[in-house]
Amino acid sequence: MHAWLVVEAEHAGLLPAALARAWTGRSASARLSLPARRGSRELLFIWPDGAVPLRAARWPDVLADWHDIYGDELFPGGDALPVLAEELSSLGPEVLALHAAPGLAGATVGWFEKGALALYEHVGDATVSWTEKDGLGRPPDGTLRSAAAGFVLDRIALQNRATGEALLERALHRILAHDPPPFEELAGMVVSAADRV
Repeated sequence: MHAWLVVEAEHAGLLPAALARAWTGRSASARLSLPARRGSRELLFIWPDGAVPLRAARWPDVLADWHDIYGDELFPGGDALPVLAEELSSLGPEVLALHAAPGLAGATVGWFEKGALALYEHVGDATVSWTEKDGLGRPPDGTLRSAAAGFVLDRIALQNRATGEALLERALHRILAHDPPPFEELAGMVVSAADRV
């Protein structure tokens, strides 16, 4: 499982204030330079390393209702990353919170702007997307194939993996304006560059 908050490294100076308002305990981070449309872009990956949120995340009511119906966690691993994303984005930058389940069997992406969730996509036991403008929907699976063959469990698992990969790739592409490295390669890079704070 990988769960990170991702922000452009130029906003690292805002992180201490956001962390003080969001978490208590230790955090970890990694600073990576990744290929971008023009040269490279430095990104900061942050995650709790024993830290716990100081409050609950603020989810739109319709997503809270969806969670009550389907039982999938809105952000696997708890509220720590969404709370930090809310606090950091309230200071100016757009912030990405992402989660990837083992084997990419599930994935969650949340974009935060101005202290609130702006876009949400999740694939797991249930699948949903949300924007304030469009409301609830289903995230695109990144392929032209329909989900009609999804009744066979193996196919559903493969579709979830493909959709999870597509969600993560699209989110990282939005920051880089360039294809990101394969997710497992990126995860290895983050782990190798990790600093405990």
